[in-house]
Amino acid sequence: MVYSVEQNTFIVMSYYRNGTFVDGAWLYSVAACKQEYLANYPDLEIQETSLEAHIRDVINRFVRTGNVNKGKSSGRPAVSEEVVDDLRERLEQNPQTSLTRLSQQSGVPVTTCHKVVKKRLHMHPYKITTVQQLLPIDPPRRVEYCNWFQNTFHDDGLLDLTFFSDEAWFHLSGYVNSQNFRIWSAENPHVFVETPLHPLKIGVWLAVSRRRIYGPIFFHDTMTGERYRQQILEPFIQQLDDEELQLGYFQQDCATAHTARATLEYLQQHYDDRVISLGVQHAFPPRSPDLTPLDFSLFGYLKDKVFQRQMNNLAELQHEIERWVQSIDGRMLQNIFESKKKRVNMCLELNGEHFQHLL
Repeated sequence: MVYSVEQNTFIVMSYYRNGTFVDGAWLYSVAACKQEYLANYPDLEIQETSLEAHIRDVINRFVRTGNVNKGKSSGRPAVSEEVVDDLRERLEQNPQTSLTRLSQQSGVPVTTCHKVVKKRLHMHPYKITTVQQLLPIDPPRRVEYCNWFQNTFHDDGLLDLTFFSDEAWFHLSGYVNSQNFRIWSAENPHVFVETPLHPLKIGVWLAVSRRRIYGPIFFHDTMTGERYRQQILEPFIQQLDDEELQLGYFQQDCATAHTARATLEYLQQHYDDRVISLGVQHAFPPRSPDLTPLDFSLFGYLKDKVFQRQMNNLAELQHEIERWVQSIDGRMLQNIFESKKKRVNMCLELNGEHFQHLL
């Protein structure tokens, strides 16, 4: 028979209620408790010998644990503090140690290592952030640029008129990271992805301000200074309105085609001293994709969207790029430039060093 919590509670209360104080000590009777229980629960068919044994079990459990019902099994013994301290010390000495290696070194099962590390040490596995290598001369340049940016773009009005530009290659085969891509299956499905020896690709140039985006302009060959001026800068400048051309700035990275003398002279004819580039008054620091809106945000967003499905030719790829560029709205652009401001602040706080791992 299964006894309820109410019945077991009644047994404990009856057992102690019927006790008698004799010669300075309390005496308790299982028989008296049994009789009172049978009187209180007359409709239950219970063998008296079984009931007496149950009463003794309940009383012993109550004295030992303070509970009237059986609790859950304690299971495996708790991990000692010595083991926890040993695992902590090993991880502090080598934070990149895998749980398998930690288990081998400490002699503690992998499952126990996992529980201790996560629940006792409150540690979590974090991915390493890959960043552009900075040279010793780069941090001061980054600080100089960020200070100038803060002093110049102290309101959003000028950011509405200023374009930040860049280009990227989109490969028809997309991109598969074999270290992160997994297929869960009971058996190895032996899936593979074919990649051509010379993959088909298309170059994409974009320019973005806080209020609008221009492009994409597509190209297929390596960008030279002449192609950059004729195929990209000329149509871009022709579509600018008077306010953008007279008040806004134009930013580009440090690619050779961008910093050629003829290219810089062409830009200065239209923008005067409002060009942000290597080799001019307002120098954009080399090796700083973390400060370029298209690099730290838009190109990654576009590749995630465009390569959601497989395309068969460059025409389809170009169409998908155009479609997703058109989907970028004003709110997204505003958020990107808020991120740009945050990144400039963090770059200054860290004296021009890497900050992406803190975002």
